[in-house]
Amino acid sequence: MRKVSHLRETLGYDEVVLRGAGPAEEQLRRAAPDGIDVLLDTVGGEQLRGRGGAGRAGLLARGDPQGDVAGLSLYDHSDLPREWMGEFGRGLRDGSLTFPHTRLRGLDRAPRALCELTRGCHTGAVPVEV
Repeated sequence: MRKVSHLRETLGYDEVVLRGAGPAEEQLRRAAPDGIDVLLDTVGGEQLRGRGGAGRAGLLARGDPQGDVAGLSLYDHSDLPREWMGEFGRGLRDGSLTFPHTRLRGLDRAPRALCELTRGCHTGAVPVEV
């Protein structure tokens, strides 16, 4: 899949768990049979729920059923958005960060943008300029 190739080849991800490519727990166990130290999840969903969730599955695979699973949210760090925006802007300007996106112009194109985004036709964000 295009998204998986982009994440692995361009961004250097080791493994990718993709919604719709099978049960998340099975994908996680295949991707990390020895457990998971850090999981970057930008969406949430079945992979974070219950005993079979990513964190719990990773702890059990390492033989550590008492370990901690914790989430991190920007809302826990209200002092950071200003700093992040500065760093993000600097990275975009100097080229050390990229922000893949496809810009569509016109509110009439919003339904198309949503359909194409959910079908995986684009990499990154799909802003609609009105």
